[in-house]
Amino acid sequence: MAAETTSPHAGAAGAAPADPGLGRAGSSQGSPAPPSPMLRRRVLARELKKLRRAAGLTHTEVARRLGWQQGKVSKIESARQGVGVEAVIALVDICGADAQQREQLVQLAHDARAKAWWESYSDVLSAGLSAQVGFEAGAARIRAFAAETVPELLRTRDYAAAVLAARGGGSSLERRLELLLERQRTPVVERAVELDVVLAESVLRRVVGGPGVLAAQLHHLVALGRQPNVTLRVLPFTAGATAVDVPFSVLSFDGERHPDVVCVPSDSPGARPTEDAEVEDYRRAFRGLRTQSLSVEESQQFLADVGRGHGGEHV
Repeated sequence: MAAETTSPHAGAAGAAPADPGLGRAGSSQGSPAPPSPMLRRRVLARELKKLRRAAGLTHTEVARRLGWQQGKVSKIESARQGVGVEAVIALVDICGADAQQREQLVQLAHDARAKAWWESYSDVLSAGLSAQVGFEAGAARIRAFAAETVPELLRTRDYAAAVLAARGGGSSLERRLELLLERQRTPVVERAVELDVVLAESVLRRVVGGPGVLAAQLHHLVALGRQPNVTLRVLPFTAGATAVDVPFSVLSFDGERHPDVVCVPSDSPGARPTEDAEVEDYRRAFRGLRTQSLSVEESQQFLADVGRGHGGEHV
């Protein structure tokens, strides 16, 4: 699914320290820089674009003045090309940034060069999934719809292992499982990201890993649903037809420093940052799914009842 989820969460302990805002260069004055280096790079690209536009300069004019190849500025502003600190200094100076803007953007450029924890998992991390993890690490809110399996960030270890094994985990299964458990920790445990999840009833009925594993997973979901930053709703079979029947997630970020991102199953492209009508289509679809779902209280009871049906006496 879009950002499939797995795991519990506690308080926001361990969150990255706040960085200064970007002042007039963007609309996020005073807001902290995102904790994900990948997201910082994307925010930096957006802020540089805003600064150039505010200066009334075109890509071509900036490239000519700096002696750069045609297209380099466009690639930097779309985050398709990395940008070093020296290049950022040249850009902010030619665009007439004031001292505060210059300092903040240069600092953001330094921070964006930090190594992300997930880079050490490059052996089991596709480009799409790498982007998804980077967005998860900086998200403030994740809205997810699960159609067939529990979202990755909400999975127990045994349930996750059963899913990975069914999908050909092979010799890399333990490594992929380790990555998944680390993914859960950053947004869920350390930062207590707001999770708003709709679970299709089929998710609860599919006996992944056997009745005992499923019962433990449902017990885990009930416990998660009691956490203040997690909202779980069940979409019952009786809800009838829905606007979508495939998993997806929409990730949102603090302030206006980055647009919402749509994530699709990790065996597909992964994260697809978009700023067009497609994102609103997914947001609208999620609102519809929520409307068709049981209430939070009814969903908790539903989860507990199904769990007991699979042998989970303490669900």
